[in-house]
Amino acid sequence: MVGLPQRCALAIAVTTALTACTAPEPAAPPAPADPAAAGEEAPAALRPATDAVTTLRDISVAGTPRSYRLRMAESPAEHPGRPLILVLHGKGGSAAEMERYSGLNAAADAHGVAAAYLQGANEGWGASPQPTALRPDPDADIDFARAVIDELTSTTQIDPDRVAVAGFSEGGLMALRLAAEHPDWFTAAASVAGQLPGPPVPVQPSGPIPLLSVYGDADPLRPIDGLTTPPEGTPPIGQEPPRPTISTADTVNAFCRAGGADEHRHEELPDTDQPDGTSLTRDTCTNPTTGLRVESIVVHGGGHTWPGGEFPNPPRTVGTTSRQLSAADAVVDFLLTSRSRR
Repeated sequence: MVGLPQRCALAIAVTTALTACTAPEPAAPPAPADPAAAGEEAPAALRPATDAVTTLRDISVAGTPRSYRLRMAESPAEHPGRPLILVLHGKGGSAAEMERYSGLNAAADAHGVAAAYLQGANEGWGASPQPTALRPDPDADIDFARAVIDELTSTTQIDPDRVAVAGFSEGGLMALRLAAEHPDWFTAAASVAGQLPGPPVPVQPSGPIPLLSVYGDADPLRPIDGLTTPPEGTPPIGQEPPRPTISTADTVNAFCRAGGADEHRHEELPDTDQPDGTSLTRDTCTNPTTGLRVESIVVHGGGHTWPGGEFPNPPRTVGTTSRQLSAADAVVDFLLTSRSRR
């Protein structure tokens, strides 16, 4: 199983030793163009974490106890300054479940990336700026994310310029809100089965940030065209009913506009596993000047799921989990190779 096709963005640079010879050497080929100057992302180097462990960490945010699970290698990396991904679980879930079933540990470990799995209060997130009875302070989770970033960049070998955020379901909504309201905090963001919060208190990007969106077009819980109001009889998950969102296309287009990304490309992605009734398309908008890109992978026939994951949710409730994509690999690949250059 692979993430983005052929994992081109993460090709490993291999240095080949040249054998000395007495014959005249051919003229050296022209030096390759600087990827940054061409507005392209340079390949990410592999720095595997061979001794990565998970530790449970407690933190106080404005006097409120919160916690997160930190997955990273204990020994110093070959080159200090690891990338960090904040990972946000789905509504009704937990940081432990997200770590156990998403496959993100293996993807992050393979590239020496630290992953901080944040635990949402009351099994969910304040993804909307509108306060509720359960979440009277709609910015509490914003402050939580900021506190974790500050703690890890000041006490561990985390590169403060390589912090990203990713989330699933309501965690995807929360990741999108963080990216939209604070694009300067992150190099990139990723959302799986998440959309921007909609009326009555909508969220719109305030600045450029690279984004990866993965969404199933057969999502039975939060349709790809958005959720204006929860269907009648929808049970509260994580002690609250679902909140309104705009469509996936409108979500992606909002980040394209914020990033000045007006060059568009559409691709039909090949199957990478046994047929399972799902297929993939990818739409990419790119800013030709800065190289910033926003990608939208639509899982045709896919449900409200984490593709390639092992979450124990019944298909009759969430729909089909596609095996044509590893969301974990796709997320890590994108976050490692994307950077907002302003």
